[in-house]
Amino acid sequence: MVIFNKIALFFVILYSVFTIINTYLGETERAQSNVIYFLMNGFAYIVTALEMEKRCQASDALKY
Repeated sequence: MVIFNKIALFFVILYSVFTIINTYLGETERAQSNVIYFLMNGFAYIVTALEMEKRCQASDALKY
């Protein structure tokens, strides 16, 4: 899970760089960049869902 969190952090930094670069690009490059945003957000969503599931299982184990 630590590796996934590091990859997600890398994507956040990459997202910031793309946002800065996007201000200087044309329309075609922006469309391609938006696809990359979609993929990064999907990965971040999966990592967050896995982390939440792990926490829920840990809290359920403590109840019993």
